[in-house]
Amino acid sequence: MTAYVSKCYDARVIPDLSQLRILDSLLREGSLTRTAELLGMTQPTVSRSLARLRRHFGDPLLVRTGQRMQPTARALELAAPIAAVLDAARQLEGGPAEFDASTASRSFGLYMVDGAVVNILPRLLDALAQPDGGAPGVQLRSVHIDPGSIEQQMERGHVDLAIGRFPHLVNNIRQRKLWQDEYACVMRPGHACAGRLDGDAYLIHRHVLIEMEHTSHHNTAVTRKLESLLAPSRILCHVPSFTSAAHIALHTDAIATIPRRLARPLARDLGLVLADLPADLPLQLPPLQLALYWHERSHRDPANVWLREFVRTTLAAEEPMPLAPHYAESA
Repeated sequence: MTAYVSKCYDARVIPDLSQLRILDSLLREGSLTRTAELLGMTQPTVSRSLARLRRHFGDPLLVRTGQRMQPTARALELAAPIAAVLDAARQLEGGPAEFDASTASRSFGLYMVDGAVVNILPRLLDALAQPDGGAPGVQLRSVHIDPGSIEQQMERGHVDLAIGRFPHLVNNIRQRKLWQDEYACVMRPGHACAGRLDGDAYLIHRHVLIEMEHTSHHNTAVTRKLESLLAPSRILCHVPSFTSAAHIALHTDAIATIPRRLARPLARDLGLVLADLPADLPLQLPPLQLALYWHERSHRDPANVWLREFVRTTLAAEEPMPLAPHYAESA
């Protein structure tokens, strides 16, 4: 055994990948000639590498028995670790593994304000459950976190994707625009403005405003504009979400002004009247720009790439929603 131990042997030096590939092949083939053919080498090259491996491990590794070379006990111990190292090396050389959503079991964390949870999440969940092209093993979690920590939570991997308008996300954050949304109004059935909402009527009636200072800088700006437009007596109340504003509108004579893509499903589900924001108002509200946001650390992750494309294509394929019995859209 000691005949294979070199005086300059250093156990801290690991054989390189080419030598490990040779040993792996020798263990499987039991032949210098066959290994040389499979690896595109000459037999002397394989023999020299085997000699170096024997010196490194202090073991003959393979001994000739008849027409084949048989592994020693030490070589059999090394077989699994060597195979694992070579498998890891192949993954590094080939890049990240592909993500097959049809068979994958994965949970993704999404950050959205309440309007996106109501308007977007049901469509995503429905698409996941489709028999053709669905992803039955994929789960979506609506993550509730401090809005000021979105970037940090993305960096940690707790949030995989944010959907909405978050212009403060700039450090190592990528984004892709989804759509631009105009504002519309919802009110209860039988409201005096149902079907005939103009600028004068808008200013006369009371309103429920949405105060989302910590989650939406854009909506805060919209609320400030409406406060400057409306007399204080015309503001019934402030609420922290679009959905609560729609419910207030359902049970009072107040008008709620919310993004149209959210106003449609809320009007459908609650039986509200949907109306255009009057064009003759003294000021116009800036459109809402919605986008996808993700961290640089996830940019090339196949699972995150799939998630972004899944969300984008699902939302881009939006179909007109069926009307509820009491749903109406004013001209």
